[in-house]
Amino acid sequence: MVEGSSRTGNGRGALAGQVAVVTGGAKGIGLGCARVIGREGASIAVVDFDASACVASVAELRDLGVTAEWYLCDVGKAEDVNHMIEGVVTRFGRIDVVVNNAGIHDSKSLEDASETDWDRILTNNLKSMYLVVKAALPYLKVSKGRIVNMSSMAGVVGQGHAAAYASTKGAIITLSKNLALDLAPYGIRVNCICPGWVETPLVNVWFALQPDEAAARKYIYSVHPLGRIATSDEIGEAALFLASDASSFITGVALPVDGGVTLGY
Repeated sequence: MVEGSSRTGNGRGALAGQVAVVTGGAKGIGLGCARVIGREGASIAVVDFDASACVASVAELRDLGVTAEWYLCDVGKAEDVNHMIEGVVTRFGRIDVVVNNAGIHDSKSLEDASETDWDRILTNNLKSMYLVVKAALPYLKVSKGRIVNMSSMAGVVGQGHAAAYASTKGAIITLSKNLALDLAPYGIRVNCICPGWVETPLVNVWFALQPDEAAARKYIYSVHPLGRIATSDEIGEAALFLASDASSFITGVALPVDGGVTLGY
């Protein structure tokens, strides 16, 4: 874990003076959320299990003028999560926003998935949100904070050869609605985002593994009515909306950000 820095953000923006915890924040969608939310003045706690990616992402954020620190953490382990949250509060003094983005994917049907595979996906994608919210909740109650959980359109419409993954993403939608009800009396809003295809390192690896990468890209782009897939920063813009006062009367929603790919599914 990187210790405190004297760097400060720009002090302006919709989230100026606030602190956001972004899990899985060192790459892909998480880094996009960190960039966009940080741009709006929030200090960012980048939480990830990849130390080298943490270093690189925090360097990038600081170059953009964002106050950022990184925290090495296995979000599937309570001890790690509790230690991380304590570290964030020690460094920044508060928590206003939690973006629960950490998660993993496999390409296995239920028949092909072992019990170990199943447990790994559920721990990383779903149990992690329980652990992070529970640890951060005392501080979110003080700040009347916001929670943004990263689901997927796979949690709405399903996805072949991804039984455990799609199951967790559907559960995240229900968890978000449940938390919205339970935490509303504390002024805490809880919503989730359901992305479709997003340009991330993992998606690029998938494209590279296809027999014809160019043809695979052309097909995936073609099934999106907008003719392309999302950037990670576009998902970050949705997270910013749900984390800011622009959505002050919105809680318990599952926001599709999929370029229309699931229309007529």
